[in-house]
Amino acid sequence: MRFLASRWLKVVISLGLFALLIRSTDLHGFLQQIAAARPQFLILAFLGYLLSQAFSAYKWRVLAQPLGFSPPWRTFIVYYFVGMYLNLFAPSTVVGDLGRGILLAQEKDRVADALHSVVADRLSGLVMLLWVSATGFLLFGPTVFPKEVGYVVIFAATLSVVMWWLLPQVVEWFFSPESKLKRLSEKLFLPYQQQPLVVGYACLLSFLFHWFQLSLQVLLAYALNLAVPVWYLVLFIPLVHLLSALPISFAGMGVRESGYVWFLALVGVAKNQALAFGLLWSALVLAAGMVGGLILLFSPVARFSLAQARKTTAESE
Repeated sequence: MRFLASRWLKVVISLGLFALLIRSTDLHGFLQQIAAARPQFLILAFLGYLLSQAFSAYKWRVLAQPLGFSPPWRTFIVYYFVGMYLNLFAPSTVVGDLGRGILLAQEKDRVADALHSVVADRLSGLVMLLWVSATGFLLFGPTVFPKEVGYVVIFAATLSVVMWWLLPQVVEWFFSPESKLKRLSEKLFLPYQQQPLVVGYACLLSFLFHWFQLSLQVLLAYALNLAVPVWYLVLFIPLVHLLSALPISFAGMGVRESGYVWFLALVGVAKNQALAFGLLWSALVLAAGMVGGLILLFSPVARFSLAQARKTTAESE
């Protein structure tokens, strides 16, 4: 069981999926596809990706304010990019989320609240990604997918909203006041349920963020001259991102690229083209993470927060 939950299994799954993809792909055609990519679209997509992360940092700030955190937006941008950099060395986003939570807290007694803001940011992002997928099915129908897929996505999106309001009550009914789960539920949900306008605003920002990232992947499709309808990208890309968010691979690698290959094959896109599309998106994520490394190296805000975190750690020992 320990191995099944370990990072090594995730690495094995990612490497295994990559090996299967490469083995069944025309590598010469893949390299030709990469070489033929139009650089102006790639540069524009990369700059747009950086902008989208700054936008996401603003959404995190909106969710952190009800918990008593009020640094300027630029500080949240620094912490957010540092978290992206940390994620490059971990099998999931947990390390980056923990890092940006500690940087935001700076003081030991604020770490829990800071991490709650990060969890709220992460959960709202996943829920609104589900709603983007549901919106796609509502607009365009199941098309090449079985209609059951659309029904499941729409039902799951609706259920996520219902559970947001009902889960604290369910926990209160079935768990004692001393239960850790009950205390965690109160800390995570209560501040936001008391400020529904803040939650609604954050969800709107997250919804727009995901649509903006979809537009960046449309740019990648143009860069590679992929003959894929935009409506189809809207339908399948959120599903791929939801699958890659599952904790079964190293940062979603392998799962994400396999998803692109499988879904694009349904509309006649060659495997080498689909793999190029998926790997270019992963390359954008990697490059943005390296920008986070530069910010960590040169930003006075990041250096000060790291010094405060070290001081807090030393005092607690």
